[in-house]
Amino acid sequence: MISLRQIKYFITVCEVMKINEAAAQLNVSASAISSALKDLQERVGVPLLERHRRGVYPTPAGKRFLQHCNAIMASVAIAMEDMPDDKEPVSGKLRLGVTVTIAGYFLSSPVSRFTRANRGIEIEIFEFEREELEQKVISGELDIALMLVSNLGDMKRIKHEVLIRSRRRLWTQAGHRLSAKSSVTLEDVSREPYIQLLVDDAKTTTQTYWESYNLRPDIQFATRSVEAIRSMVATGRGVTILSDMLFRPWSLDAERIESVVVSDKVPTMDIGLVWSAERKLSGPAKVFHEYCLSEVALRKP
Repeated sequence: MISLRQIKYFITVCEVMKINEAAAQLNVSASAISSALKDLQERVGVPLLERHRRGVYPTPAGKRFLQHCNAIMASVAIAMEDMPDDKEPVSGKLRLGVTVTIAGYFLSSPVSRFTRANRGIEIEIFEFEREELEQKVISGELDIALMLVSNLGDMKRIKHEVLIRSRRRLWTQAGHRLSAKSSVTLEDVSREPYIQLLVDDAKTTTQTYWESYNLRPDIQFATRSVEAIRSMVATGRGVTILSDMLFRPWSLDAERIESVVVSDKVPTMDIGLVWSAERKLSGPAKVFHEYCLSEVALRKP
């Protein structure tokens, strides 16, 4: 019989494409994952994963199986959320602010799970730039915000809690000379044409860590579109350093992208909750805060 543990291991390996990294995320040994995946493939009866130079990828059959695995885990989550709770249900409206990166790459799954578990809470979602989000949280126009918390401004008037730290790595075209390395330095990257993301303080963050090494990227193009960057990297127009949360191994044109560890100190992309230090959280906001800390937050490094 296939276990939920095997399914979870399989999903995680498909997401990060490396068994060692999946093991670190799941806090188990790499050998435990390898053994579980071997047994899983034997039970399914077809190869689900194949090794490439840069990692482990699902086979065509593995991609189909992955869809079923995601559906299974979603059904389990719904079943758990549907269990009766002894707590008095909280109702009301939650005014949630997000930035564009959160809206595009993080928001849908936790919010959908939260609303299923808290049917009495109505969520209104608003997207703003970081500075405006901070001001609206401080003024009380928003109850709480999900955003990148690395460059928060008014730290005296807001509180924050980090939920997830997403490592930044180099993205290259498949077969790029740097993709053959186990890791690269910023000096290596500085010799390549660079594609710069502009949203969510990405340019400011980039400048900060490059300047700490007295280097600068050779920026050939800057854009607010992650998909534009993905396409340009995949077709060899340049490289970029972005977080694993944004990474996908294919462009919209089905061109391959690879990621490489940067050995120099590059900060993680930190996603967190932000709320006013001057106001008490509303009932719905407090429930959302507790939910995120218990259900969304990953281990802090």
